[in-house]
Formats: sequence, structure tokens, C-alpha cells
Amino acid sequence: MRCLPLLLLVFTVLPGWAQEKPVAGSDLSGRVVAYDETTREVILTGDARFVDGDLLIEADEIRYQSSTGVAVASGHVRYTRGAERMLADSITYRRTDRSFTLTDPRLGRYPYYISGTTASGTPQSVTVRDATVTAREPGSFQPTVKAESLTYEADQTISAEKAQVGIGHVQPLSLPKFSHRLNLPYISYVSLTAGYRSSLGVYGEAGLHLPMGDETKLGGTLGVYTERGVMFGPSGHYEHVHAGRMIAGDFKSGFINDHGEKLTDILGRSVPENRGYVQWWHNQELADHLTLTAQLGYWKDSEVVRDFHPQDFFPVQEPDSFVESTYTGNNYFVSAFARVQPNTYHRVQERLPELRFELSPHALGGGFYQRFNAGVAILREDPPGGGPRLLSDRLDAYYAVTRAFTPREWLGITPVAGGRVTHYRRATGGRDEYTRTLGEIGLDAELRSSAVFDYRNETWKIDGLRHLFTPRLSYRHVAAADKGRAYIPPIDRRTFMTYLAPLGLGDTRNIDDLVPTNTLRLGFDNTLQTRDATYGSRDLLVFNAAADLRFDRAPGERQTSAIHTVLGFTPVSWLEFDLYQSFTPQDFTLQELNTGLTIRDGDAWALQFGSHFLRGQIEEYIVGGQFRWNEVYEAIARLHYDTRKRRFNEQAFGVRQNLHNTWIIEYLVTIYDGPRRESDFGFRFQVETLGF
Repeated sequence: MRCLPLLLLVFTVLPGWAQEKPVAGSDLSGRVVAYDETTREVILTGDARFVDGDLLIEADEIRYQSSTGVAVASGHVRYTRGAERMLADSITYRRTDRSFTLTDPRLGRYPYYISGTTASGTPQSVTVRDATVTAREPGSFQPTVKAESLTYEADQTISAEKAQVGIGHVQPLSLPKFSHRLNLPYISYVSLTAGYRSSLGVYGEAGLHLPMGDETKLGGTLGVYTERGVMFGPSGHYEHVHAGRMIAGDFKSGFINDHGEKLTDILGRSVPENRGYVQWWHNQELADHLTLTAQLGYWKDSEVVRDFHPQDFFPVQEPDSFVESTYTGNNYFVSAFARVQPNTYHRVQERLPELRFELSPHALGGGFYQRFNAGVAILREDPPGGGPRLLSDRLDAYYAVTRAFTPREWLGITPVAGGRVTHYRRATGGRDEYTRTLGEIGLDAELRSSAVFDYRNETWKIDGLRHLFTPRLSYRHVAAADKGRAYIPPIDRRTFMTYLAPLGLGDTRNIDDLVPTNTLRLGFDNTLQTRDATYGSRDLLVFNAAADLRFDRAPGERQTSAIHTVLGFTPVSWLEFDLYQSFTPQDFTLQELNTGLTIRDGDAWALQFGSHFLRGQIEEYIVGGQFRWNEVYEAIARLHYDTRKRRFNEQAFGVRQNLHNTWIIEYLVTIYDGPRRESDFGFRFQVETLGF
């Protein structure tokens, strides 16, 4: 049985010490209590505890001297203050200033572990001697930082001078200064990839970012390819808050003297021997309501990223470079936007620059709303591989008035009337200037309906059903929109699109390449919902369909457009299905079909099925899956089949390994078929961090 608190003891057995005024919020206890007359110390053993306000010290033995206010604890010492916890062989604690000294300390906060030979400090700051910081638990493969002296602050910041960084017992990197917040990833990006591709040979790639400040990680990427050479470039991430305003960005680069078989670029030109790329993204809050965003995508040739980093190339195959600053007012936006073309092989509509003002829908009174936007732009386009240069100085403005009517709570009707004026200073067709004026009339209407059904299903976790059905109708008429085509440099022109384009004149981006519009768009939105067990509702099924009826048609267009449908089906958390299709109603010919199906069982396994069909161009099927054998190993596979060519474009099979909950190691074999720059066969060994 635990002994009574020490205050009872000092009043009955130790009158000399009991006459001193006890400190509020303190407590001493233990199974065995003794008193040393020589040192005038109270000695507690057996689950000994010392409490000083919000601080708790537990140990095998605690010796306390009231005259000095010093407590010395030894044996399995545990120091706890709120969420902070330290372990040590011994601790000397001084109540006067709440400072302490520890031997063999162990401290930190998940997932970081700090140890050393000695430590001293206060609840606000602890300095550890001969310190070692380890991500997750200490081990041979864990990231580590070692320093002669390391400071751990109460705000979870660690800092050190002359730190050594590495893995396990090996620390090859020396940093003059080290600072890091424990609530952020210690190493924001660590990767190691090795393998073989016939186009690259045997290769190894490594990337490393190390903390240089609270939010700054700098490092680089290094790649060695037996058939190509060595690629190296700096990379990093920065994030900083100054005066309450955020600055953040990422950059990555690589440069190589390529002595391998480089083939040709997208224009059929020989790829140069000196190759490289720079990719940079930046975002900054300049002032209240004023932001700056910039991006640089410089590729010295069109294939450099595809050849060495195909995983970065396929999502974005044409790099973009721009800078934009936006001021956000109460109901308006003012922006300055510049797009440049640092490369010589892609067609880019450069804006040098473009200034825009956009007024959000603003009430005029009487139920009327106005919308306005205007812009001035200096445009340039240099076609790659030759061709005439296009130049244009353009002033453009759009104004519209709307009036919403709600004759019933379920019916909304909004007529639209507007106009757009565009002036070109560098006109073509023998003119120096040209001004185009267009008018627009239209109507938007929707009918909102719903129904509720008292249906429940425990298996599918359905608690009632609600069906939302909203027919939508939009009409726009813009007469003679193609007038003046001979005098307008066609820089902002129509692009290939399989979806329905924006209908309104004010939302159209291809203002240099307009066609007459006299179109009625009809759509139906369906949503089936059920009550969510946590909050609100969740969508079980979404099905939307829309089509255009064209009263005026461009050459090659039919009066009725293809019917576009979108379906999303998520009845339970382990099943997801989505579909997009378009078909021509005249002959019910399928034009495009994209599907996706995912079935999963928690983290145990998952299967993905996908298909892409575009008439006359694409017909392919993709199957992928993951199966977890245990907590360490997971099997992965991916098949990509081209029906038109009757071949597997890609077959990939591999294993992922979880090493000490710190690293993910992937072993992947890939077989390719068909004409492509990538190799027919590849093997990859990749190491990535698990997010500590």
C-alpha cells in the first residue's frame, strides 16, 4: 500500500523540517520514507513520486532537501510535464528556478527520439550533450543527426551547430547549422532509385533534402547512367512566414553531358549533347489581399525529362512558365499575368503581359445584377519550326446584366443580356487596327425537385434516401461572332475538346477565333444521397447528362451535339465507380467512353480497372492491383492493353517492402511494347521515405 503523502510525515516525525512553509502544489510520496540526519534529506523509495505544480518526477529513489529545494532522483527516472516526457538514469531538479540536470537522457516527441550523455535546462529549453536524434526508433536504417550540443525548445524546435547527418551509425554529411521543427517531416524528400533500362543502361538516382531552417529544405538530385553519363542539379523546398505572410516554393533541376543515343525531339531535330532542365514554383503573399504566383518550366530539349524522369513527364508533357499577381477586393479582382516561352519546341501564346479587372456579380437594385471584366494584353506567338510570327495588342471588355426570377421556390429563371468589345492594334489583312463589337442575349433556367424515401439497409449503411433532380436549360445567341476574322491575329483560338465548351460570351477564352452562337443547352442533374453516420449526408450516386441544340452551325457540326453523361457511384467506402461518355443521338454512335472502378479491402488489397475510348484514336484498358501479404511486403501489378494495336503497351510487376516503418523499398520489373523512346525492358529498385 502506498504511504501517506510526505506532508503528514513531516508534521508527526520531523518537526524541525515541518516548521518550514510548504510550497503550494507540491507533493512527495513513496512506499518507503526515510530521513537522513546528516544531509537533512527526505529519502523516498518504491514508486517514488515528486510533484511540483504541473511537473511530475517518478523514480526508484528520490532524495529531497527542503532547505535548498533540490530533488535528486535516480533509477528509471521519468520526467513528465504535460505532453513532454523525458527518461534518464538520474535527474537533479531545483525548485527555485525549475531547472534540472539529467544523465543518460532520452526525450523527444513522436516520431523523433533524442538521446545523449547529459542534459540540462528548464521546462522551456533543454540542451543535450553528445546528442543523437533518430527518426522513429533507433536502428541501423533510421535517419540520424548527431551533434556535440543540441537544444530542444518547448515549441518543438531542435537546433545544433556542426551537426552530422546520415543513416544509422554512418553520418557522412556535415552541416554547419541545423534547425528543425519536430512537427514537420525531418527529411522532406529522400529517394534512392536503381535499375536497368536499355536506353539508360544500369543507373542509380538519389535525391536528398535536408533542413537548413525551420521551413527550408535544400539538397539536390544525382543520377548516374552507364549509357548516358552523370546528371546533377540542386533542388529544394522553402516555406517562411514573415509578418503573418507566407512565402513558399519548390525547385528541381538536372544537367548532363549526354553521350548516349539521344534520337530526335518532337520537331525531328537532333537532341543536343548538353541537356538540362529547371522547374520552379513560387507562391507569396505580398500584402493584404495581394498574392504572387510564379512558375518556370525550362527544358533545353523536349525529351530531357521524358528520357530521365518519365514519371514527371507524362502528367505534364508541355512545360509552362508564367508569373501572376492578383489583388482581391471586396467584390473584384485585379491581376497582372505574364506568360513567356523559354523553350523553342512548343507553341505558346505568350502574354507580355496581360492586365485584367473582373467584377463579381454585383447588385444594381430591383433584382438586377451586373457583371463586368476587362483586360489589355500584349500577345505574341512564335510557331516552333518556322512559320509566321503572330503579334497582337488587344483591349477587351465584357459587360452583362442579369435578372433572376423565382415564380416558384422550385423554379429559377435568369435572363442575360450583354456585350463584348474587342480592339486590336496590330490587325492583319491590310489593317493597322480593328474593333469588333458583339452582343449577347440568353437565358438560364433550372427546376429544383427532390423526393425522400424511408429506405434503410444495414449492409450498405443506408439510412434513408434523398433524390435531387434538377433539369437545367441555357440559351445563348451571339450573332455574327465570326466577323472581322480576316483582320484578327488568331492567337487565342479554339483547341481540341471532347467536352461541352463554355456557352456564355463572357466565359469564352478563344476570343480571337469565335463562331456564331445560337445554341440551346439542356441538362439533367441527378443526385442520390443518404444520411452520413458522422455528419450531414453523403452521395451514393451522381448522374448528369447534357447536350446542345445548335440553331446556327459551324462547318462540320450537326444540329444536335453529342450527348455527354457523367456517372459517379460510391455506395460504400470500399467501392468507387465513375464513368464519362458521349454519343451522337442521330445514330447512337459512341464517341468517347472513360471508366474507372476501384474495389478495396482496407489496406489488405485493392483492385483498379480503367478504360479509355475515343473513336478512331484510342481504345485501351488498364488493370492494376495491390495485395498486402503482411505488415512488411506488398505485391503490385499493372497491365495496360491497347485493343487497336492488339498489344500490351505496359506490363509491370513488383514488390513493395516496408523497412522499419521508415522506408518503402520497391522492386519493379516493367515490359513495354510498341514504338516509344522508353526501353522495351526495365528493372527498378526504389527507396522512399514513409513520411516521418
